[in-house]
Amino acid sequence: MYHCLDEWTALIDAKPLPGDPLAANILTNPMIGLLAIEFASRRRMRLNGRVERATDGRLLVHAQQVYANCPKYIQARQIEGTPGTELNPSIVHVATGLNQSQQQWITQADTFFIASAHPAGGADASHRGGHPGFIQMLDDSALLWPDYTGNMMFNTLGNIAVHPQSGLLFLDFATGSTLQMTGQAQIIWDEALVQPYPGAERLVRYSISQVIETAQRLPWCWEFMSYSPFHPEVSERGHE
Repeated sequence: MYHCLDEWTALIDAKPLPGDPLAANILTNPMIGLLAIEFASRRRMRLNGRVERATDGRLLVHAQQVYANCPKYIQARQIEGTPGTELNPSIVHVATGLNQSQQQWITQADTFFIASAHPAGGADASHRGGHPGFIQMLDDSALLWPDYTGNMMFNTLGNIAVHPQSGLLFLDFATGSTLQMTGQAQIIWDEALVQPYPGAERLVRYSISQVIETAQRLPWCWEFMSYSPFHPEVSERGHE
């Protein structure tokens, strides 16, 4: 899906689906943040820069920042194949809040991705992981999750401290479906509120403005292999 044309340019061999906000967004603001992640080896790399549509609709990304991150909190998964049905992506749900099945999806998730931006510093995409249940539903339009010690670069936290508007992405690793959210993120530093969450250095509350669920979005599915040994709960149980 990615092709490096040269040391500064990547071609993404894919097009935004109808209804995906990305298509309209890049026409008004070319900033983009990408995360290349290999779950099986727990390797990840960020690529931030500017994007343009090629004549055939594919995306050209002109790199401004490229760097690898540590393997913390990545669950090991192996690509297993296709979800077993003919791929026919379709948006099945657009709303301002989460229905019951989507709330269950989130509270059982062990992985999600967060997109953030800084008006002067560009866009960024990052990964978050934990044991199922590490994300809490406050109501049908608000989430809360603990933020653990990471690579000490604070890309995401720095961005949302200045510009709270951000996006979340959840994957269904068995079916290839996706759940996208846009909204506002707020960092919670209050030690009394953070203390009940083992290993957390702060909390993040997320208020949803829009939800888009897309069925069969991805042409792959993954088999779960193991949880990250960096999760605080795992460490406290002796790396079960």
